[in-house]
Amino acid sequence: MYFQKRTTAALAVVVMVFACTMMLAAKNNPMGIADKQTVNFTTPTLVGGTLLPAGDYNVIHEMNGKTHVMTFQQIGGKKTQAKANCNLVPLKAKAQRTEQISTTNAKNQRVLEELTFEGDTATHVLVQ
Repeated sequence: MYFQKRTTAALAVVVMVFACTMMLAAKNNPMGIADKQTVNFTTPTLVGGTLLPAGDYNVIHEMNGKTHVMTFQQIGGKKTQAKANCNLVPLKAKAQRTEQISTTNAKNQRVLEELTFEGDTATHVLVQ
Protein backbone atom coordinates (compact mmCIF):
# COMPACT_ATOMS: atom_id res chain seq x y z
CA MET A 1 0.00 0.00 0.00
CA TYR A 2 2.84 2.39 0.91
CA PHE A 3 4.61 1.66 -2.40
CA GLN A 4 1.40 2.28 -4.37
CA LYS A 5 0.85 5.74 -2.76
CA ARG A 6 4.45 6.71 -3.36
CA THR A 7 4.32 5.64 -7.01
CA THR A 8 1.07 7.58 -7.54
CA ALA A 9 2.58 10.71 -5.95
CA ALA A 10 5.71 10.46 -8.10
CA LEU A 11 3.62 10.05 -11.25
CA ALA A 12 1.51 13.08 -10.30
CA VAL A 13 4.66 15.20 -9.94
CA VAL A 14 5.97 14.07 -13.34
CA VAL A 15 2.65 14.89 -15.01
CA MET A 16 2.52 18.32 -13.35
CA VAL A 17 6.08 19.20 -14.40
CA PHE A 18 5.34 18.11 -17.99
CA ALA A 19 2.12 20.15 -18.07
CA CYS A 20 3.87 23.27 -16.75
CA THR A 21 6.65 22.90 -19.30
CA MET A 22 4.14 22.60 -22.15
CA MET A 23 2.20 25.66 -20.95
CA LEU A 24 5.39 27.75 -20.80
CA ALA A 25 6.43 26.60 -24.26
CA ALA A 26 3.02 27.47 -25.68
CA LYS A 27 3.08 30.89 -24.02
CA ASN A 28 6.56 31.75 -25.35
CA ASN A 29 5.98 30.40 -28.86
CA PRO A 30 2.36 30.92 -29.87
CA MET A 31 3.38 30.87 -33.57
CA GLY A 32 5.37 27.66 -33.38
CA ILE A 33 8.88 29.09 -33.65
CA ALA A 34 11.95 28.44 -31.53
CA ASP A 35 13.32 31.39 -29.53
CA LYS A 36 16.84 30.86 -30.87
CA GLN A 37 18.14 29.30 -34.08
CA THR A 38 21.32 29.30 -36.15
CA VAL A 39 21.76 30.05 -39.83
CA ASN A 40 24.67 30.06 -42.26
CA PHE A 41 25.11 32.61 -45.03
CA THR A 42 27.49 31.34 -47.73
CA THR A 43 27.82 34.82 -49.24
CA PRO A 44 27.49 38.35 -47.79
CA THR A 45 23.78 38.97 -47.17
CA LEU A 46 21.78 42.16 -46.57
CA VAL A 47 19.52 41.76 -43.53
CA GLY A 48 17.42 44.64 -42.26
CA GLY A 49 19.63 47.16 -44.05
CA THR A 50 22.90 45.70 -42.68
CA LEU A 51 25.29 43.79 -44.92
CA LEU A 52 26.38 40.70 -42.98
CA PRO A 53 29.54 38.87 -44.04
CA ALA A 54 29.32 35.20 -44.95
CA GLY A 55 29.34 32.99 -41.88
CA ASP A 56 27.31 31.46 -39.07
CA TYR A 57 24.79 33.48 -37.07
CA ASN A 58 22.67 32.97 -33.97
CA VAL A 59 19.15 34.22 -34.67
CA ILE A 60 17.21 35.38 -31.62
CA HIS A 61 13.47 35.95 -31.93
CA GLU A 62 11.79 38.66 -29.87
CA MET A 63 8.48 40.46 -29.80
CA ASN A 64 8.52 44.27 -29.67
CA GLY A 65 4.85 44.91 -28.97
CA LYS A 66 3.09 43.27 -31.91
CA THR A 67 6.21 43.41 -34.08
CA HIS A 68 8.35 40.29 -34.45
CA VAL A 69 12.07 41.12 -34.50
CA MET A 70 14.92 38.80 -35.46
CA THR A 71 18.43 39.63 -34.26
CA PHE A 72 21.30 38.07 -36.20
CA GLN A 73 24.52 37.78 -34.17
CA GLN A 74 27.67 36.53 -35.87
CA ILE A 75 29.31 33.49 -34.26
CA GLY A 76 33.04 34.21 -34.06
CA GLY A 77 34.49 36.80 -36.40
CA LYS A 78 33.89 40.50 -35.68
CA LYS A 79 30.57 39.85 -33.91
CA THR A 80 28.60 41.67 -36.60
CA GLN A 81 24.90 42.09 -35.78
CA ALA A 82 21.71 43.01 -37.64
CA LYS A 83 18.05 43.36 -36.67
CA ALA A 84 15.11 42.82 -38.97
CA ASN A 85 11.36 43.07 -38.51
CA CYS A 86 9.35 40.27 -40.01
CA ASN A 87 5.89 38.86 -40.41
CA LEU A 88 5.24 35.30 -39.31
CA VAL A 89 3.32 33.28 -41.89
CA PRO A 90 1.89 29.97 -40.63
CA LEU A 91 2.91 26.81 -42.47
CA LYS A 92 0.57 23.85 -43.06
CA ALA A 93 3.05 21.51 -41.34
CA LYS A 94 6.40 21.66 -39.57
CA ALA A 95 9.21 22.72 -41.88
CA GLN A 96 11.27 19.73 -43.00
CA ARG A 97 14.44 21.81 -43.53
CA THR A 98 15.87 25.29 -43.07
CA GLU A 99 15.40 27.43 -46.19
CA GLN A 100 16.46 30.92 -47.23
CA ILE A 101 14.83 32.93 -49.99
CA SER A 102 16.71 35.97 -51.24
CA THR A 103 16.84 38.42 -54.12
CA THR A 104 19.59 40.57 -55.58
CA ASN A 105 19.34 44.35 -55.33
CA ALA A 106 20.62 47.05 -57.73
CA LYS A 107 24.04 46.97 -56.00
CA ASN A 108 24.26 43.22 -56.76
CA GLN A 109 23.90 42.38 -53.04
CA ARG A 110 22.06 39.32 -51.80
CA VAL A 111 18.98 40.48 -49.83
CA LEU A 112 17.31 38.05 -47.43
CA GLU A 113 13.54 38.00 -48.07
CA GLU A 114 12.28 34.90 -46.21
CA LEU A 115 13.71 32.47 -43.68
CA THR A 116 12.20 29.16 -42.56
CA PHE A 117 13.78 27.03 -39.84
CA GLU A 118 13.51 23.25 -39.71
CA GLY A 119 10.89 22.17 -37.17
CA ASP A 120 9.07 25.54 -37.02
CA THR A 121 5.44 25.87 -38.06
CA ALA A 122 5.79 29.42 -39.37
CA THR A 123 8.07 31.14 -41.86
CA HIS A 124 9.63 34.59 -41.42
CA VAL A 125 8.92 37.11 -44.18
CA LEU A 126 11.25 40.08 -43.68
CA VAL A 127 9.79 43.57 -43.85
CA GLN A 128 11.96 45.58 -46.25
